[in-house]
Amino acid sequence: MPLALWGSKMEATTTTSFTKAPSCPSSNVLLSFLMNSLSPEIMTLLGHHLATCEFCCAELPLLAHYEPPAKGECKPPEIPINLRILAESLLGKNARTRRKSDASESLKFGLVSEG
Repeated sequence: MPLALWGSKMEATTTTSFTKAPSCPSSNVLLSFLMNSLSPEIMTLLGHHLATCEFCCAELPLLAHYEPPAKGECKPPEIPINLRILAESLLGKNARTRRKSDASESLKFGLVSEG
């Protein structure tokens, strides 16, 4: 998207949306393109796409910095404590509701064990 510089303020000269289109290849496909690990036909098709797609052209330099994680290095990120408390409270309520529902279903069908 071309930008015009007016003093210290930058303004867009076009109003098109700078987003990934449904027809754009996935980031994984673009990574494979960068690693030259696709068939020659697909490489040619992606080359044609990149000639006309500003978004994918902007994404390529970012993907060039991607380094796959080392084996065993992938672990889920820590959940922020406030989000964890909310999730546990919601899941806890859901589990309690499910237990009550299961108990009432058991009573309805005479499945409650005496003991």
